[in-house]
Amino acid sequence: MKKFFLVIVLILVASGVFLLVNHQLKLMKYDFKGDSINGPVTMKSFDGEYKIAYFGYVLCPDVCPTTLTLVATALDDLKYKDVKILFATLDIKRDDVKTCDEFAKYFYPNSTCLRFDDKELDRVTKSYGVKYQIVDLKDSVMKYSVAHSSSIYLFDKKGRFVKEVSNLTYENVKKEIENLIKNH
Repeated sequence: MKKFFLVIVLILVASGVFLLVNHQLKLMKYDFKGDSINGPVTMKSFDGEYKIAYFGYVLCPDVCPTTLTLVATALDDLKYKDVKILFATLDIKRDDVKTCDEFAKYFYPNSTCLRFDDKELDRVTKSYGVKYQIVDLKDSVMKYSVAHSSSIYLFDKKGRFVKEVSNLTYENVKKEIENLIKNH
């Protein structure tokens, strides 16, 4: 009987350690070290607010303005104030922190631009599953464009990943943000 009890205790301890390590790995996966208008930031810098992360760039002609408008409209309609949009630029050659932050705040005042160095941008985009590619535009004033995936990433007030939303219709975005707030 003692052996059985010891085995049960060991299983419970091992399960607890596994759950703790798994939780920490999930937090680390979506963490980042970037620059903002207020200096260096990590995901923890935004504790106490729900977070919606989005990856794009300032000169994006259509996808970024449309997505940011969609998210901002849903937030305004839901009247949630403790939600922060984290706009992470994929164009680190052209987007300085100040211009990027102004761009994000144009759509939603409680936004912050995140700018990463090359190495961190590669790590973060891989962790989030963001796809992007620099596209050469030889005969354009822009010189290049940034083709990129378009999803939003929802996080609770402690920086825990909740959900990736890729169906960016107004109704779906509003429903997913509402679920984030009600369930987390």
